[in-house]
Amino acid sequence: MSKRASAIVFFALLLGGWLALGGFGQQEQPPRFDLLIVDETRTFNSSIRVEVLARAVKGTGLFELSARIVQVDSSFAHPLQGLEPDRRYDVILVVPRGIDEQTVRQLWIATRPLTEVSPGLRQAVGLLQEIANKVFQGAAEAVDVAEDLIPGFFATIFIREGWL
Repeated sequence: MSKRASAIVFFALLLGGWLALGGFGQQEQPPRFDLLIVDETRTFNSSIRVEVLARAVKGTGLFELSARIVQVDSSFAHPLQGLEPDRRYDVILVVPRGIDEQTVRQLWIATRPLTEVSPGLRQAVGLLQEIANKVFQGAAEAVDVAEDLIPGFFATIFIREGWL
């Protein structure tokens, strides 16, 4: 098959798939969730990973992304202490500084209690976890409020202070 014929077949299949998914009509947009990434890291390698994570998450179209780079004395210190919330977020992802030192091997995903969040947000958090785990490739694992106490601890503080 010639290159031209291959290109025509490819575009015909692409157009057919596009039309099958709704074509020119108004498509229903999935809900977007407000995500804050709190970056405590200090090394170049970790900063690049956080950047790749942010770009991949933004590329899903499910999240409206904000980020804060913070300095903390310890991975377990309140990363947003003393800062005023600019809005309420649906999800806050904390990338602890301990990743740089290999003293912490988790990324913490804070949300309101799972009984209070929509099924759509639960699915979005699952996707966020998958993306984070791929980006951090064994250096850290993303855990949420149902899997570990630390995200739940931070979530409680963030709710009380108006971040979540």
